[in-house]
Amino acid sequence: MKNLIKILPVIALLMTINLAQAQTGPLPSEVVKAVKAGDANALKPHLNNKVELLIPGESGVYSKEQAHFILKSFFEKNKVTSFEVLHHGTRQNATFAIGEYSCSADRYRIYFLVKSNNNQRLIHQIRIEKQD
Repeated sequence: MKNLIKILPVIALLMTINLAQAQTGPLPSEVVKAVKAGDANALKPHLNNKVELLIPGESGVYSKEQAHFILKSFFEKNKVTSFEVLHHGTRQNATFAIGEYSCSADRYRIYFLVKSNNNQRLIHQIRIEKQD
């Protein structure tokens, strides 16, 4: 019984850590909300100063401003009907997430690479591929 009392605080701490990780997830919740709304303005604060974009018709490394403009154009042309994160993972100081973005005519697979810089999680890469 004494051993159980000693390990209960440890178990509670581990559960708290796991719950916190589940709530923040691989992407900041604001990023998921922004994509679900097709809102490039809400996504912009989460972009790194340089972002690698690979989307239909555009690919390269862009400034935050350029990436914002390109994403805004994509969202305007492809009005979102749903977005769901399908898979995510962690590697060293980076996390990735893969989601499915649906619009009225097409479905896209969106890949996000998020890295931590100075205790801030920023998007370094977005890849958008049309699904057949």
